[in-house]
This record gives sequence, structure tokens and C-alpha cells, in this order.
Amino acid sequence: MEFTTGKTVLASRRCLFSTALEQPVDCDVTLPEYFPDLVRVLRCTLTPSMTAVQCGGESVRAEGAAVVSILYVSEGGALRCYEQRVPFSVRADCPGVPDGHVRADAKCAYVNCRVVSPRRMDIHGSLNLSFCVYGKKEQPVLCDCAGGGVQKQTVHICASTLGGCAEKLFSLGETLELGPAKPSIAQLVRSEAVALLEDVKLVSGKALLKGELILRTLYLPEGDDVRLERMEHSMPINQIVELAGAEPGCTVSAALDACGIELAAKTDASGALRLLDARVSVMAHMALYAPFESDAILDAYSTQYETQLAFSETTFRTVLEQVRDTTLCRGAPDLSGISISEVLDLACTDVSYEAKVENGELVLSGRAQLGILYLDAQAAPGYVERGIELSYRRPVTSGAGEMTCDVHAAATGAGFVLTGENQLDARVELEIAATLFSESAVRLVDAVTLETQKPLSRTAAALTIYFADAGESVWEIARRYSTTAEAVKAENGLKSDVLDGDCKLLIPSV
Repeated sequence: MEFTTGKTVLASRRCLFSTALEQPVDCDVTLPEYFPDLVRVLRCTLTPSMTAVQCGGESVRAEGAAVVSILYVSEGGALRCYEQRVPFSVRADCPGVPDGHVRADAKCAYVNCRVVSPRRMDIHGSLNLSFCVYGKKEQPVLCDCAGGGVQKQTVHICASTLGGCAEKLFSLGETLELGPAKPSIAQLVRSEAVALLEDVKLVSGKALLKGELILRTLYLPEGDDVRLERMEHSMPINQIVELAGAEPGCTVSAALDACGIELAAKTDASGALRLLDARVSVMAHMALYAPFESDAILDAYSTQYETQLAFSETTFRTVLEQVRDTTLCRGAPDLSGISISEVLDLACTDVSYEAKVENGELVLSGRAQLGILYLDAQAAPGYVERGIELSYRRPVTSGAGEMTCDVHAAATGAGFVLTGENQLDARVELEIAATLFSESAVRLVDAVTLETQKPLSRTAAALTIYFADAGESVWEIARRYSTTAEAVKAENGLKSDVLDGDCKLLIPSV
């Protein structure tokens, strides 16, 4: 007897290893001689900048720097800003985890600035670093079996299978000009970068990314102690990412994150600080989904031998829709107890959010943290951090089963309108990229075992009379009598797999 089985493979993305580490940052900051003494610290921030992320040798590693930025008021009420980079290198062991694609994220947990003297500060802070190593989870699906009198009941599956995933850290560098209308730089105060993905093209084993990096710079010009100048520059993004299984016809979920900025003012040919030497680290996150179509076995039995089955519940995930959208979130931060006559700068310093699909809508809710640099009623500079709520809803394509989503949201800009005394209308623009899935779980046969040492006993009768009830399954009746559903239907002239009324059936032997 020859008995054969056939299997296909359904792949999904899973996290093989995840961990979170705390990286302390302690340093002593001494102002250079050309910086004036500080009178009052307005803002002390600790911003992580990632330069390398690796996974291999049963460990994950990240390198970068924590950028300490101190905005202070000097004698006479002038604003000054000093930055210092503190390098870090962290490693987390992940024994037994194969090499995979690692996603690393770093945020400031807290930072304290203690002024020791007008020229010296002690900085004590911490970064939260999280790592997740992604890989493929491959699940064999039994799609065929033949021989030994085996009968099979199948279902046709149309879903999406993971073709590959990738995380790539790359850097963009350029020397940028201020432009003739802008004054020269005295000091850099703040910078932010936004990586916008415009298009993804798939070729054999590769993804071609096209986008734009927006770099915004806030600086103090020469000859003015309070007035701030803003510059915005654009840098093209053209990257090739190795992505296993990539080919036209697949669906790719992709997003970009700007995860580190190195910015320095440089002199031009005239000797004035009118150039910016910029280098920005960008992380590309990608997951590739290919169409999956196959028969899968729901049930089976043999008409000749006793049969043992193993079952498992298999979840099928299907890409339904991809969303790329922008939304403007508005809110009035609580400014009670603060006297504001003018807002000098407003920046979105952090975004946290949750996303889900409910009642046919993609729903995102979260919070944006804002840093507000202002002048009070006495024209003295001040700084405060406040938050506003984020909300986004969009109708989406509905599918069978549970709806899930992979969402990436990033703040691409912030603005404000001072509507009255201590009343601020803050606005944060979000770019949202989402891939929506429908998920359904099906109980399938994993394995079929024929006990060839236990053949089924046969009756002498060629036909057996069976009185069936309405709603009974022809498959179940055939299984009970170790015959085939096709033979029962042919003998009784049935066209449906389910009986629509009480009846007498002739069950043929095979």
C-alpha cells in the first residue's frame, strides 16, 4: 500500500526575543570659555541617537550617543544652548535565538540637571532601550493525502504569507546652506528630522525605497539674544533594502523613522557660520506579504483501515487594505500657573499611541508631549512641557474574522496659535501608515496515520438501509459506514452535502 501526504508552508511574523534595558547616563558638563555663565537653566533634555544596531552571535547590540542639550539664560537675559554627546554601547544576550531582524527603540526615561556653579552642571539620567528580534514562524499545512482508501474533507484557503522582513539602519549626510535671506548662526538651539516614505518598488529580492527627509533647525542668530530663526531643509531618500522573497505582486508594509541627528554649524568661504553639516540616521522597517492559496484538510478517514488524526488550530491572516494618511490633531494644553506673553517655539518631543480596528474603523488614540519655549509677562524666557490628546478615526475595508492592524504613526510637524492670555491652540500633524488584516482560526488536520495492522471489518451486504434526519451531513454518514460520500450521493441521487429533509438512504459498501 502506498500512502502519501502533501504539505505547504504558511509563514507569519513573530517576535523571537524581546527585552528592555536601562542605560544610565551620568556626566559632568563644563561650559567652554566662549560660553557666558549660566544664571538659570530653562531646559535640559537627553535625546538618544542610534548609529548601529546588530543581531548575531546570540546577542543584540546597539551603539549610539545620548545628546545632552542645555538651554539656559545667561546674564542680561540672553538665551544660550550647549550640547554634549555621551557615547553608549549596550548588549543583551539572547541564547538560542537565531540571527534575525532586530528593531531597537530608545527613549529618555528621565534626566536631572544639578547646577554646581555658573559654569558647571552634573547630569544624571537614563535611557530606556527596547529590542525585539523578528523572524519567520513557519507552519506546515496538510493540503493533500492519498492512498489506503483515505477520504478527505477540504477547505480552500486564500490568505497572506510572510515572504520576508527587514530592519535597516542607514545614514544621510549633506552640507546645507542657510540661504541669503537668513542671518548667520550664533548657536544651534534645537533640530528635528522627519523621514517621509513616498514609494516602495519591489524587484527580485530587493525593495527600492524613495522618500524625503525634512530637517528643521532652530537657531540663535548673531547680534540678537532672544529672536530665534528657523530653517527647513530637504534631503532625498533613495535606498535599496535586501528583502527576501520580494517580487512584483507582493504587498509590503514599510515605514521610516529618523532615529538620530548630528548637526554642526560650519563657516562658509567668507568665514561666517552659514553652513550646516548634517548627518541623520534613519531606520527602515519592512514586512513583505505574498498571496497564499491552498486546500487544507478539515477531516479524513480511511475506508480500509482504522485512522488516527492529529488536529491543530491554524490562524490565517489576510492583508485587506493599506492606509497612508495624514491628520491634524488639535488641543489646548494646560497652562495654568504660567504667564505667557509670547511663544518662541513649540515642538513635539514625543508621541505615544495605541491603534485598533473596531466597528469598521481604524481607531488611533494617544498623547503628544509638547515642549514650549516662551516669554512671560516680564519678557523673561521660560520653558514648560505639556501634553495634548491625539485621536484619529477612518473607515476601512471590513473582512471575515477578527480585524487587526500594524500601525506606524509619527509626528511630522507642530504649530500653535496663541488665542489669548495663557491660552494656546496647539496642533500636531501625524503621518499614519497602516496595514490591515483579517484573521480567522480554522481547526485543521495536522497528520493522518493509517493503522495498517487493523483493517476494518466488512459486512456481507452490498447495501445498508439508513434512516437519516434533516440537516445530517453526507460526509458524517459515509464516515460512519466506512464508505465514500461520493458513493452515497450517487446511490441516492443526492446533489447537496447536507440533507434537507428526513429520508431513507441506501449506503453502498466499498
